Amino acid sequence: MANIRVVGASDSISWYQGGWKIFTANIANWVLMTLIFGVIAVVLSFIPFIGAIALYLLLPLFLGGMFYSAQKLDQGQDADIMDIFALFKDQQRLTPLIILGLIMLGLGFVSMMVIGGMMFASVSAVTPGAEMPVMPSIGFGSLLIALIVMLLSGMLFLFATPLIVFQNMSAIDAIKNSFMGCVKNFPAFLIFMLIYMVLAFIAAIPFGLGLLVLVPVFIAATYIGYKRIFA
Repeated sequence: MANIRVVGASDSISWYQGGWKIFTANIANWVLMTLIFGVIAVVLSFIPFIGAIALYLLLPLFLGGMFYSAQKLDQGQDADIMDIFALFKDQQRLTPLIILGLIMLGLGFVSMMVIGGMMFASVSAVTPGAEMPVMPSIGFGSLLIALIVMLLSGMLFLFATPLIVFQNMSAIDAIKNSFMGCVKNFPAFLIFMLIYMVLAFIAAIPFGLGLLVLVPVFIAATYIGYKRIFA
């Protein structure tokens, strides 16, 4: 188990401040890396079934490259657009990152099955000719389950990629440490994610163009959070 520090709840705000500083250190590089990832994700989404699997498996590799770029800028080094592919050439970290993507795929599938089952149950629970009051309560239950699943997934995976990239952990150890880091710093984690949800809503308004800023800022902010808790 990694050495896990406990930070204050408000410390997560400074993660975004640090993330913004890293983003503004080389805006063009960040935007281009985000565009490259976005284009690859869109292309893969057009390939039935296999595309979605490939995207899950490759996601930690792309994120790892962006974390690597964040570290370089944080240390005053020059970043390069090709940083996004840096982990594809790292034989030591390649396998753990792909395994991480495989675990994300598996848990994502299980989550969809659970939430889908809840929604199916809510439809089945409505008796023919009955009034609608049953639906809202069960619908709220499904929403609550979905939020809990999202929260747990965030705790499991938020710091998993940087732990593999910077501490050379296995995928399982990275997931365990990410989860424990979030448990011990739950108030900071919760505020961090709530801020992200608000920013994501705002970023999506101008045809999603705000995501070209939010995605790299969020990754750089997560890197700062990783440093505060684990480094």
